[in-house]
Amino acid sequence: MPGRSTDGEPAVRPSANRIVALTLVAFTIALIVHALIIVIGGRDSPLRLFVTPLIGAAVIFFGLAGYPMAGRVRLSVMVGLGLLLIAGTV
Repeated sequence: MPGRSTDGEPAVRPSANRIVALTLVAFTIALIVHALIIVIGGRDSPLRLFVTPLIGAAVIFFGLAGYPMAGRVRLSVMVGLGLLLIAGTV
């Protein structure tokens, strides 16, 4: 049973399928942008460390519109940090 949100209304739970689909879309878009930055700016471009995680986090944040803000922010941060780790090693 979902609890109450901070504004007193019943909390809406995102479906697991939607979260997984958005995560795959965010990863794909971020990976494409990451590759384009490497091709255009060279492999040592520091821009790739900042743009890749921001794009992935933005896709998750805006893709889950209508869900509680805390959950959107938390999932966006987790995806952004994961993509930062990937961007730092590639």
